Amino acid sequence: MQLFRYSTSIYGGSDVLIGASWDLLPWFVLAGAVVIVLHAVFKAATSRRTDRIK
Repeated sequence: MQLFRYSTSIYGGSDVLIGASWDLLPWFVLAGAVVIVLHAVFKAATSRRTDRIK
């Protein structure tokens, strides 16, 4: 799996970066979802609950 996509320049024949690989998109989506879930669990576990209804 390539991390970056390259093409050949029309001016000098050197390699030019044209973007990142789409193969990595599911990994980044999963990593983002894990961060959101862990943050929600952490906030729920450490929140102070106060009953304001008397």
